[in-house]
Amino acid sequence: MAVKVLTTRKFKKDKADEGYRLLAQMRSVGTLRAGYVTGQTLISVEEPNKLMVISTWTDIRGWQAWLASEQRQAFAKKIALLLETPEHVEIYTVGQKESEGADLA
Repeated sequence: MAVKVLTTRKFKKDKADEGYRLLAQMRSVGTLRAGYVTGQTLISVEEPNKLMVISTWTDIRGWQAWLASEQRQAFAKKIALLLETPEHVEIYTVGQKESEGADLA
């Protein structure tokens, strides 16, 4: 079942440009991972140093493999140094409640 991963990050004001550059690099590597479908980066209108990355994966296993990968971990360490607060990740299934199989679309 497809999942959407919402990752929110708030960069220190003087580190936002560097953070955006690292995120672009990380995304270019992540797009090559098995299970990756698409991604989108949203920048807050009210807080330009805050953004949300929405990535879609064919299933949770693809996301978990990317999350645990050495490549992502290396980027995450660099990015963490630029953040005001730790990144926040939420994972959602697309269209169905897994326990009941009811279509929510």
